[in-house]
Amino acid sequence: MAHDERDELDELDDPNAPGWQPDPERPGYERWYDGAHLIGPPKKEPDPFSAFSPAVTRSLRPGPNRDARIARWGLVATVAGFALQQVVAGGFLTGPGVEQISVILVALAIAAAAAIVTVVFALRALKRAPQLGGRGVATVALVAALLLGLAPTLLLFAIGIGGGV
Repeated sequence: MAHDERDELDELDDPNAPGWQPDPERPGYERWYDGAHLIGPPKKEPDPFSAFSPAVTRSLRPGPNRDARIARWGLVATVAGFALQQVVAGGFLTGPGVEQISVILVALAIAAAAAIVTVVFALRALKRAPQLGGRGVATVALVAALLLGLAPTLLLFAIGIGGGV
């Protein structure tokens, strides 16, 4: 054959490819290998008998990807924003002399802001994931932000424009 044919498995097994590698200074720990050096803080090796496979556990670590770490916190903020929407929509959060629609709009604005920030950092993290890791956590944050943060906000906004609220 005239050219080197390598399948995906060969590329995944490449020892020079970026990924989590055993930390030579701390047995039982791993560090992110960027293709040339071990970088970032050491993380405990995944338990092979946990609910997730070691590969899934590693993909949920943000590693040295700063955007993935921010997206992970954005995931928490998005879930909190969604919970706030539910509390407000249920009428559990009111104030004297404050219209319910005002409280709903504030809750929607908070949830939408958290979701937008999460989407931005999750997309940036996914772009940097091949070299810095964090693909799994960035994907989870992106999907959650779209489903829990932006979709309900856009739906209620559309209903409001249509005069349904």
